[in-house]
Amino acid sequence: MESTPPITPSSEAPKSNRNLIIGVVAAVVLCCCCVVTGAAGYYGYQAYVTAQQAVQQFEDIQIPEIPSDIPFDPNNLPTDMGDVPQGGLSDDTTRYSAWLSLQLVGMMSGCETPTASTTTIEVTQQPDASGVWKESWNVDCGNGSFQAYTVTFTPENGIVTPSVEIP
Repeated sequence: MESTPPITPSSEAPKSNRNLIIGVVAAVVLCCCCVVTGAAGYYGYQAYVTAQQAVQQFEDIQIPEIPSDIPFDPNNLPTDMGDVPQGGLSDDTTRYSAWLSLQLVGMMSGCETPTASTTTIEVTQQPDASGVWKESWNVDCGNGSFQAYTVTFTPENGIVTPSVEIP
């Protein structure tokens, strides 16, 4: 009878590709990371350039000058008052302050170009015990129409403060 020869282990072990596969996977992952980092850097730089351009455009914006004939401090009015409507009980400085307020309120309420020379002032309430009085200012809007505004004058600590009622 014939017998099968016994299998003897060979001295040569079977080759494993495990190290090669790990190396290839590591190389692919490293390449992907480099590509992602490069793309993020490119888009980050593009965002930086765009932001710099926006900042430069913002710095180039010119702020318009505020007209100097409209004072912000009614206690520090200019000495040349220009055209101011005549009449009423107030002095020139208080009437000038009221006229500036009326011009602003008038422009916001549709009275485009208030004109002082044809505006009339009528006292509607004489000063009461505290000195408060009211006047009706019939403002010429410059386009042939007139609009009436009620101005209340309130004296306080030696200063008369005009306030315009918005129609």
